[in-house]
Amino acid sequence: MSGMGATQYDRSFANKERQFELFFDNTLTRQTCIINGKKTQAVFQDHSQSNNKDLSDDKYLVVPNNVDVGVGSYVEWRDNSWLVFTEEVKTIPTHQQLKIKHVNMKLKWVTDYATKSICNNGEGWGAYVQNQTLYTLGVSFSGQHTALANAKMMLYLQDNKETRKLHVGSRLFLGGQVYKVEFVDPISRIGLINLLLDEDTKNPEIDNIEEQIADYWLAEERHLADDNRHDDQEHQDTEWHINGSTKDRLGRVYTYKVETNDGTETQKDVQEWIVEDIEKFPFIIQERNERILTLRVKDDFRFVGQTVNIMAKVDNIVKNITVKIVNKFG
Repeated sequence: MSGMGATQYDRSFANKERQFELFFDNTLTRQTCIINGKKTQAVFQDHSQSNNKDLSDDKYLVVPNNVDVGVGSYVEWRDNSWLVFTEEVKTIPTHQQLKIKHVNMKLKWVTDYATKSICNNGEGWGAYVQNQTLYTLGVSFSGQHTALANAKMMLYLQDNKETRKLHVGSRLFLGGQVYKVEFVDPISRIGLINLLLDEDTKNPEIDNIEEQIADYWLAEERHLADDNRHDDQEHQDTEWHINGSTKDRLGRVYTYKVETNDGTETQKDVQEWIVEDIEKFPFIIQERNERILTLRVKDDFRFVGQTVNIMAKVDNIVKNITVKIVNKFG
């Protein structure tokens, strides 16, 4: 009896582990892949296209507990790269289940101007890139409430020493066009770095268009000056914040506004409101202008647990507030 488990819980848990092992050994969806550079076996399961804007072929990754994998891990499978986005917390931890998204772009930037070294030993880092202009509030305001189209991209990279060096003002090639980083968030999704980028112009004097590397010939003096400007911007970045709920309940209405850090209402106008999500958009827009953003959460239980970033741009500085969708009651 003790060999099967000293308690009823232990015996039941051991039985669940055997059930998973039996499934893992016999399922047709188990295939060879490479996770974080190590060859292993994993189960790949299809994910409903109705939950991700039909833009990416998401998969569930199922592996034993002894496999080293987590949010931000790279998976090589079927001659393609995938990036782990979420890790399910199993109530019965007999195995690991994670959700992966297809890497749709490789990004390259210079990490050492003296030697012209390129990130990740010249290979670049795989990213999941999503157009924010079409699906969120990527418009800017000018004059008397005039809305202007403003092309924006949101991308996710593994959080590591090299990707952490990307900062506000960094320029990157995306699909043949140059974009400038407006916002960097390494906190909302631990293991991933989230970048918001605004469309910029190509400059053949400093950009290597053939190799798709922006600021390839950037002078070291200017590079350091950019870093100093970034430091100054971080200092200015403490003057205001977004005030609003961080737990939004299904079916309810929430208003977000910009305030100074002493709690008074700022007199500065919001240039842009941007709502970032990688799943299906969970809000209905009630009102948005230079002062407030009012959203109603869709009354659909499938949004429960989803995390969304609400961003505001003031004086060309972008800040965010992370919001989690929760049940209507509780």
